Formats: sequence, structure tokens, C-alpha cells
Amino acid sequence: MKPLKLLDRIVRPFAVTNLTMILIVGQAIMFAASWFAAKGVLDPSVISNLPLIWSKVFEGEVWRLVTWMIVPPPLGLLSIFYFMIFHLVGTAMEGIWGTVRYCGYLYLGAVLTMVAGLIYPDSILTGLFLESTVFLAFATFNPDYTFLIFFVLPVKVKYLAALTGLGYLATMAMGTTDARILATAALGNYLLFFAPMLIDHYRISRRRVKQQVQAVRAASLSREVPRHVCKVCGITNLTNPKAEFRYCSKCNGAHAYCLEHLREHEHVQS
Repeated sequence: MKPLKLLDRIVRPFAVTNLTMILIVGQAIMFAASWFAAKGVLDPSVISNLPLIWSKVFEGEVWRLVTWMIVPPPLGLLSIFYFMIFHLVGTAMEGIWGTVRYCGYLYLGAVLTMVAGLIYPDSILTGLFLESTVFLAFATFNPDYTFLIFFVLPVKVKYLAALTGLGYLATMAMGTTDARILATAALGNYLLFFAPMLIDHYRISRRRVKQQVQAVRAASLSREVPRHVCKVCGITNLTNPKAEFRYCSKCNGAHAYCLEHLREHEHVQS
């Protein structure tokens, strides 16, 4: 059984419809709570108790095993755009994959993140990197979809995905330990789902480029005037670059022949 189909069977009993919206609502509530905490209305620990920190879980704060997925993005008012984009791409991916596989994508990424976090039990983990890979998944299926940045600037999603991917790689190379764990686990999850598709796309692209180069070369040869043309068989210095040609002194006029037909041909007298 293929790995993704096996994952579907495992996840099916636990799949939740509209998981994207559930996460957004949870994050929006926590975003509002963080605002009230900043104003002194709520205790700041309301937010600080959300991320997954294994050392805290071992001390009894088991709710962190769930609440780390609803940590709001640290973007201020720009979080509104984050929620809009996440809703768009998450809903689209659930439509493309179906509820089971979409949940499997997020569940597997969550498990990878939690397992990786065990290496450094004091690391602070949230679901923001994992949720960003939903954007990468959307871009993989819809590379030419156009986003209006701030409702004004049109940019194709494949370019934004490329920047996102570079951001992941930069984080894995130079980020903090916490960020490296999150980026590595999230990007690993994406590759587990899309590596075969990306490899096939690369092979097809290489084949297409090769065919285009051959077509351009053939078109170029068809436009170029050959210097030598065998009067008997018609091969030229363009169609057979390694062939050698000679001109017959017994023929009337300049008539070229390949070596095969140089000695065996009817001489042109007129």
C-alpha cells in the first residue's frame, strides 16, 4: 500500500471537516486575548502557556500538546491578512485533497514537529511554520494563481512560494534552535507529500527543455544554407556534419558528391 493511502486509513477516523476554520477561530480568539493581555486586562500567561514546551509538559502542563496549534501569528494587525490567506489556501486544499488527506497533511506535520521537539525539550514550538506549508501545497497545485498583495499588487503564487521556501532554508541554516525544529519538521512534511510529484515535474521539465532545444536546432538547420550538397543522395554538411564532400572535375559545373558517390555517379555534361 502506498504511504499516503496508508496515512489516509490511519487518519480517517480522526478527520475533522473545516479544520482550517477551527484553527483560525482558535488563533483569532488567542489573538484577541493577547491584545487584552497587552492592555493589562488579562494575565499575559494566557498566551505564554499556549506553545508546546516538552519540559513543561513533563511537569504536568499537558494542555500544551493541543494549544500550540492555536498560537496566534506575531504580526499585529497584519494577522488579519494571515487569517484570510490561510482560510483561502486551507479551504482550497481540503477541496483538492478531501478532508481525510488534508487532515493527514496537518496531523503528520504536527507529529513530526512534536517528535523533533523532544530533541530539545525546552524549545518553544507553535504551528505557524506547519500552517505555512499549506500555502506551499496550494502553490504546488496552483502555481499561476495570482494574489493581490494588500489588495493592490498582483503576484503569482509560485513566486511567493519560492520566497517562502528560501525563508525555510534560511531558517534551517541560521535560525534559532526553536525555529530550526519548526522549519525542518514542516518542510519535511511537505516533501513527504510532494517529493514524487516534484521529481516527476523536474523530469518532465528537463524533457520539455531538451525537446525545445532540439526543435530550435532543427529550425536553425532548416534555415541555414548548406555549403555542400551531394548531387546523388542529397546529404549536406548540415545534415551530416562528419561527411566529407568532393567536387568532380569531369562534371560540367560545380557539383559536389559525398565520398560514397564520388567515384560512382553519372557525370553532368550540360
